[in-house]
Amino acid sequence: MKYLSLSVALASVLILATGCSSTKGGAGMVGYDSNVKYGDAKAVETLTDAFGSTDLQSSAETLTQSLLQSRYIASAAQPPKVRLRSVNNLTYEHIDTKAITDKIRIKLLKSGQVRFLADKANLGEVYDERNLTTTVTDNKNIKLMTDADYVITGNVRSIKKASDDVKDVYYNISLELVNPQTGEIVWADEKEIRKVTSKSTVGW
Repeated sequence: MKYLSLSVALASVLILATGCSSTKGGAGMVGYDSNVKYGDAKAVETLTDAFGSTDLQSSAETLTQSLLQSRYIASAAQPPKVRLRSVNNLTYEHIDTKAITDKIRIKLLKSGQVRFLADKANLGEVYDERNLTTTVTDNKNIKLMTDADYVITGNVRSIKKASDDVKDVYYNISLELVNPQTGEIVWADEKEIRKVTSKSTVGW
């Protein structure tokens, strides 16, 4: 009986040790160890040919600087009111286009050269906070809150081609600055990205 109790105790210890070992870094991905370290968020990322963090950062930087140098922004008497629409994803892969617009919005706001209006989807919350009524004065306030001097729109497109040994991926990220009163496109620019991948011995 004594030996049986000892065996059960040893078995329990082994099971407990195995359980602790298997749950080490439990929130991690299967097949990856738990040795996590921080990397440079702005380092060039080349894990795959998909649209990644480096593409997002370089696109936002290039297009923001181009827009700020346009005469409609740089020479404005006062910072114009701008609304940034969603960027359309016209590619065949999932791209978080909101991350692109958020990055561009932050850079533009930090420049101090533009003023951003709230998205229409969020204006209801703004109205509730201000307790707006339907008086003439309040109607003027609503108009001032919703009227933009310019609207920014954009698209992301891609072209993918592959041979037996090489895959070529081209991305085009474009933005336009539109006068909503006239419909005139007063500025436009694009960021082009090309990635070439060589086939490995185990496939793409």
